[in-house]
Formats: sequence, structure tokens, C-alpha cells
Amino acid sequence: MEANFVEKLHEIQYWLMLNHKSHKIIYVIGILILLAYLVRSLTEKYRIPSVVGYIILGTIFSVSVIDKLPFLSREFVAWYSYLINSFNFITVLAVSFISFTIGTSLSLKVLHKLELEFALIVLFESIGAFILVAGSMLLLGQPLFVALLLGTIATATAPAATVMALKEYSLQGTLSATLMVVLALDEAIALIIFAFMEPLALISVSPDVQITIFNVFIIPSLKIISSIGIGIIIGYLSQNRMAVCHSESRKVLLILATVFGVSALTIYLDISPLIANLFVGFAYRNFAKKRLDIADKIDILTVPLFAAFFILAGTKIQITNLANGSFLLIAIVYTVMRIAGKMGGANLGAKLSNASPEVSSYIGYGLLPQIGVAIDLAFIIQRDFIHLPGDAANISILILNIILFTSFITETLGPLATEFALIKSGEIKKL
Repeated sequence: MEANFVEKLHEIQYWLMLNHKSHKIIYVIGILILLAYLVRSLTEKYRIPSVVGYIILGTIFSVSVIDKLPFLSREFVAWYSYLINSFNFITVLAVSFISFTIGTSLSLKVLHKLELEFALIVLFESIGAFILVAGSMLLLGQPLFVALLLGTIATATAPAATVMALKEYSLQGTLSATLMVVLALDEAIALIIFAFMEPLALISVSPDVQITIFNVFIIPSLKIISSIGIGIIIGYLSQNRMAVCHSESRKVLLILATVFGVSALTIYLDISPLIANLFVGFAYRNFAKKRLDIADKIDILTVPLFAAFFILAGTKIQITNLANGSFLLIAIVYTVMRIAGKMGGANLGAKLSNASPEVSSYIGYGLLPQIGVAIDLAFIIQRDFIHLPGDAANISILILNIILFTSFITETLGPLATEFALIKSGEIKKL
């Protein structure tokens, strides 16, 4: 069996070399990077969040669109689809850097000072999204495990689009500062909820597995604790080393080595790279004895990574699903209920904690995007459910398509909603 597998790999390698496929990969990457530059130039000129342009660009180059072009051969479309899917690792790296960046905003002093405000906002917006989405899915006749999975994914708020929008304006106001911390806590809470709910949903539809405290509570708890521990330990060691680095190039390499290394280690151990890198950033913020000045370095490093991430996310959107009435109904209900739960819950939590008026009125507008973390979770569901018999495997594909479809909407509206909130709160002036 192993010999046959190795032989097949050699055949594939020979075919790739014979047809110069590596050159064609460069063609595609080169075209997308050039177009990304043009998109960034246009969005900066017209003050549109660049994420919107990247998502639209990716959608134009999605497999579902390329497949409809009559002048392309079946071989090219199949190769293009394979190429796009082979770049999935960019999602992990991009979200890992996002988690690291968000973690650096988690100051213990700030959290201690405003702990009630942050806790209530995150608690109510997460619970609101979960209840409204899960409840609406049950009313639409979806199985309980589907309702639980979609409700769990709905709690995730992808920080990338909002963070990029905030960084483009370099804001330090009350709303933007609160939003950064809420995004960090929200991501951590969503990942923790998923760590418990996904195994429960999987076990409930697995005929040969019983629900026990060990596989529903103990194993997920150990994975979460391990991720946090690895993140804090490596983050502490890394920031210590960063403090004595005087070469800018060494500092850049240390950041790359830390985030890439933590991601590789946690993937190997089958624990969460997102939680781990979140706490790497947390260690950088709270254990450093002097200012490390890494924000500018991270911004420069992540510009091409984030551009590739959002473009590739757009390529996964299935335009053909728009013709499916039942799919559209589920996707639209999911999107509307999630937005209502996020905005309503955040507003209620802020008011109960006596947050400032600009926070209570506009914090929910920054919680709409969900691409990245949510798509990662949807891919995990597909990986874990695809082998199951019957409808469970098909449902996992349905969930992935729903998240991909709704992510386009939330990623398009999210940065615009964040900009609207920042304008209305007075933190930026509309030109």
C-alpha cells in the first residue's frame, strides 16, 4: 500500500514538472498580487475598506465563476481548483497572526478596570447570536446537531476585517479600544464554545460512540488548557528574547518564528493554533518589561498575508448556490439572526454594564464579520463529519457553504458598518 502511494506521488511530481505547473502557479499568484495592489490603490483613493475589494476580487476568481468560462479546458479548471485548495494553509497563518495581534491588546490593567463592561458585552452578544441562530434553525426543521453547530459558529466574530478597518485610521478612541478587547475575548469564547459543542454534535450522530464526560468535557478542556499553556510559555520566552534583540531583521525573524512555530506545534498536537497565538500576544503585552515596538513590524509582515487570505476566502464562495431556494432561505435566516443576536446582545450588555453612550450605541456594528475563524470551524466540521453515513456528511458540506456564502455578506457589510460606527461615534471624520 505504501509503495503504491509513493509511486503515485512520483507520477504526480513527474506530471507537474512535465507540464510546467509550477510556472503556471506563479502566473496565477502574480496576477492576483497585481490585482490586489490595484484594489488596495482604489480602496485607499475612495476610502473604502480594502477587505471589501479583496473579497470581491476573490469572488470574481472563484472556482464557481472560472468553471463557467467556456474557453477554459476541464483540465485547467480542475488544476485551478486544486491550486486554490492547496493554499488553505494561508488561512491558518493569517488567522494565527490576527490572533497574535488581538492578544497584544489584552492588557491585564485594562481588563481589570473594565472587566464588567467587557464580560457583559461578550457574554450577551455570544449568547444572543447562539440562541437566535440555533432557535431559527430548529424552526426551519433542521436537526438538533445542525442547529447547535450553526449556533456555535455564529458566536465567532472574525477580527481581521474590523482590525484592518481600525488600523487604516490608526484610532485610539473609547469605541475602537473597547472593540479591540471585545474582539479578542469574543474569539477566545467562540473557540472555547466550539471545543465543547462540536464533539457533542459529532458524538450525537455517530452510531458507535457514546456521550461521556470524558469525550465531551475532559478532552476538550485538556486541549484548551494545553493551547493556553503553550501560548503563554512560548510567548513569555519569545518576548524575553525580543527585549534583547537590537537588530530589526532579527526581531522580524523572531516574530515569524514564534507565530509559525506555535502554529506548527499546535497543529501537530491537534490543539488550537488560534487560542495558542492569542495567548502568545497576551504574553507579549503583559510580561514585557519594556516597550517592544512590534506593531509596525507586524503590520508590514501581514499586509500581503491578509490580502491573500481575503482573496482566497472569496474564491471559495459558490455563486451557483444563489439559484437554490432552500439554501438561500437557510443562509439568509442564519445571517439575519446572527446580526440581530450580535448587535442586540452587545447593546444590551453595554447598557447593563453602564458603558459609555458611544460604546453601547455602536459596539455591535464592529461585530458583524465572521470570515476566517468561522470558515476554519466550518472546515473542521467538514473534516470530522464527512466520513459519517447518510445525511450527516451532506450536512457538513451544507454548513460550509452557508458560512462561505454568509461570510461574503458580513465581510462586505462589516467594514462599512465599522466605519459607520466610528463616524457616528465621532472617532473619525467623514471626508
